[in-house]
Amino acid sequence: MNPLLSDMPLFVEVAKHKSFSKAAQALDLGVSTVSRRIRLLEIQLGHPLFFRDTHSVSITDAGELLLEHCKYIMSTADNALESFSRNVLHPSGRIRISMYADIYHEILQGVFSAFLKAWPEIQLNIHFFEDSPEIIAEPYDIVFRQGPLPDSSLVAKKLFTIAPAVYASPTLLEKYPAPATPQDLCNMPCITLSRFGSIWELRHDDKVSIVYTTPQFIVSSALLVQELVLGGHGVGLLREEVVASPAWKGQLVRLLPQWKVPEHDLFILVRGNQVPRRVRVFVDYMVKHFSTRQRPCIPCPKLTM
Repeated sequence: MNPLLSDMPLFVEVAKHKSFSKAAQALDLGVSTVSRRIRLLEIQLGHPLFFRDTHSVSITDAGELLLEHCKYIMSTADNALESFSRNVLHPSGRIRISMYADIYHEILQGVFSAFLKAWPEIQLNIHFFEDSPEIIAEPYDIVFRQGPLPDSSLVAKKLFTIAPAVYASPTLLEKYPAPATPQDLCNMPCITLSRFGSIWELRHDDKVSIVYTTPQFIVSSALLVQELVLGGHGVGLLREEVVASPAWKGQLVRLLPQWKVPEHDLFILVRGNQVPRRVRVFVDYMVKHFSTRQRPCIPCPKLTM
């Protein structure tokens, strides 16, 4: 290591106190040690840094020039260490998050607010996207994603499992007979979520039925699927958790109850294991929240049509 880097604190203390003995006392070192190391530093630099006599110590012009640089370097180092310590003990800064809007509105309302109360020095920058990204591209630190994961270096934490089922409103069933088999859905108008497509897979024991639906609407919002199904515009795949909520009681009818739609998971994705402390704190908070959360009461959409 360059002698200046290791002996910089000694040099600054001697210049501050104008005394080798006082500098040694402040640094908890022997006077001879401080004097010897400053002398070796002067030899290394090729210039005297102090004028010495039996009664006083004063800094040279070369020493004054060096002192300004050393003060700046030490101040920058102190700030860096302080910032590092603060972020380890009290994480702070911005986390850039991307997700579907309906993930927030259906699942995460209130969670971010509670997180920020626990970690007030962290800021959340949240972006809602329409199309599912294959990777976490800049400028996001975190992505909430449903369904299959991309084959990449991303680290995924599973938050919970989404279990959809086939539902329709009593109004729709006044116009169309309830389906007896999955293929009967082909004769009914359907509401499909664009990110999952219009081909539905239903399973019953070891049987699998692939249904090529006839979409009445193709939308990018799960909340809009709920509203349209509730309004009698078509059959839709809705989360069982949503329809089981007391606010939805009696509003919809489950079709083909013996047939199940494959479940899919909600993940929180980060870029690798080496992430800033604030990101790690956020991920841990989300995982803990979903491992202990109570199922929320999801409001039934208010129809204005």
